[in-house]
Amino acid sequence: MKSIIKDRKASEGVRMVDREQGFWFRLGSGFVLGLAMVVPGVSGGVLAMALGIYEPMVAAIARPLKNWRQHLRFFVPLALGAGACVLLLSRVLQFFIEAYHVPTVYFFFGLVLAGLPPIVRQANAQGFGLSHGMSLAFGAALLLVVRALPQASGPTWANLGLWGTALKGSIVGGALVIPGLSVSMLLLALGIYEELLAAVAQIDLAVLLPAAIGFVPGLWIVSKAMNWLFERRIGQVYHAILGLMLGSLAAAFPGFPRWGWEWLFCILLFACGLWIASFFNRRS
Repeated sequence: MKSIIKDRKASEGVRMVDREQGFWFRLGSGFVLGLAMVVPGVSGGVLAMALGIYEPMVAAIARPLKNWRQHLRFFVPLALGAGACVLLLSRVLQFFIEAYHVPTVYFFFGLVLAGLPPIVRQANAQGFGLSHGMSLAFGAALLLVVRALPQASGPTWANLGLWGTALKGSIVGGALVIPGLSVSMLLLALGIYEELLAAVAQIDLAVLLPAAIGFVPGLWIVSKAMNWLFERRIGQVYHAILGLMLGSLAAAFPGFPRWGWEWLFCILLFACGLWIASFFNRRS
């Protein structure tokens, strides 16, 4: 009975978005969601919430075969918009990451830090207990441990071949639907952001096709999990997300600037990132 009610809610949510906003709104929403895939500090889940499409989107992904024609009409413009955004921005960001790596990462850090207060408020809204503290520690530790794995003596991302590329796609798909979690910041912390960004900029199908194959199950599995967790453990979920973001900052830290002008650029770009993210947080 609960499953029937959930399916009905998912379909009603998709129908409402179809009826009220239409194709062009969903295409524009997809373009906005594409920002989360390429700009560290931008959360796809938070953007989807601000656009009013998060709940119907996650519910539809969790049960894709129910009313699949309706879901297809919902997702095709989203996918087209997101793809256009990624293609347009990937070359620009690749240039800045390669030419001005440290200042660019400081700009991303400003974006991320300004996005933390809303997550803290969401996390603390449910109170704070032992399980919340453990979730916070688990999120931070998990990211730092995974970040260290490729540098250890075991298998590296490169050694995993196609399986490793598909796993990267799964990480992108899964992280995209977690509110507050920045996909790109997570990839940056794991040391695979630049590789995927270059693959998109150069349209390298040898990387993009296996990544796309991994993207779909990652998106589906995490959507199912988020549906279940938000109904039962919302406070713990937000503390785990907060831990992941703090762990991402620690893992992706590029070091301190090396010379005077670089210090100035880093401070200015960090402040700019803080201001931009704070502005959009107030608007949403």
